[in-house]
Amino acid sequence: MTSTTRTPARATQGRVRRARIAGATALAAGIALAAPAAAVVPTAAPADDGYEVILDGTPESFDAWEYAGDGGFDRLDDGTVRSRAGAGGGFGTLWYPVRQYGDFSMVVELRDDAPGDARANSGIQVRFPDLSGPVEGCPTTFNGNETGNLSWIAVNCGHEIQVNDSPEGGSNDPRKTGSVYGFADLGLDEARPTAKGTWNELEVRVVGQHYTVIRDGVVINEYENLPGVPFPDRPLDPDSSSRGLVGYVGLQAHGSAPDVVSFREVRVRELPPVHVEADARCLGGTAHVAVRAENVGSDPLDVTLGTPAGERTFDAVAPGRNAYRSFSARAASVDAGTATLTVPGADGPVVVETPYEGVDCT
Repeated sequence: MTSTTRTPARATQGRVRRARIAGATALAAGIALAAPAAAVVPTAAPADDGYEVILDGTPESFDAWEYAGDGGFDRLDDGTVRSRAGAGGGFGTLWYPVRQYGDFSMVVELRDDAPGDARANSGIQVRFPDLSGPVEGCPTTFNGNETGNLSWIAVNCGHEIQVNDSPEGGSNDPRKTGSVYGFADLGLDEARPTAKGTWNELEVRVVGQHYTVIRDGVVINEYENLPGVPFPDRPLDPDSSSRGLVGYVGLQAHGSAPDVVSFREVRVRELPPVHVEADARCLGGTAHVAVRAENVGSDPLDVTLGTPAGERTFDAVAPGRNAYRSFSARAASVDAGTATLTVPGADGPVVVETPYEGVDCT
């Protein structure tokens, strides 16, 4: 039984707001997009690990979200929030209007609950403008089959991280879970699919214009949003330049009846302006863990890179420059683990963990 629903509450017509996000302007400067039309009282609570839980299944957290487009979301009695296709066959976005995010990590717990043998389609949408009304440069109509659907703003002027473990081939969407939709697509094997009815944790990490997708602790996708890249096979869509450095976050309800996905927690953590990646590799028969951090901010930063094999500090890493260290495991293999990035913060050191897979060099 459902206890609460979230469906569109506003008409799709209204004054067009200028978001100033087209072209290189949005890529070069971390501008704030249009603010919400009305103030919303935040209900999210901070978590011990630095994350802020913005959706936890309680009525209070669910009521802080708004909905745009067709379909909707229902809050169930067990605290899960479930997507629902609309009668019109279009899709919509449950979005968090309380604040915009720049560099951040968003962790979502989700489950494919499609009926029968079907697999569901959904998405995590990030860095898009306010969906409460039209935005200049962000179309709300797609190929004539949807007109004035505000959810298309999130598609055309933000990025969608795909949720879709359907089999390859047939009429199924070829872009699978973890794809940065249309710009960095994954096949089914790359998506590391799980059985239907299994809870998954999907993390979307965005720093500067670099997107990292982590599924159940494993990095499955990396994408650098360069300007001027067209959306494949959709020449009328805005190109990659329309994706800015700041925006809102949301969850997608797709347009077909089988597209039923449940969510039970969404949490967000702001990140320092440093992109970090790690991977294990073999050098001369010895396993190493290589860690690289790029300062994508505007000020020099002290950076410490760490692994179980040790750590290294780099002073005053300049904007646009890297800190790099290859740590020897002093063995022929190394298990999967996490590397750490530590930078100074206003309230003490800020630590960001990045997973890497193990390697056997024998």
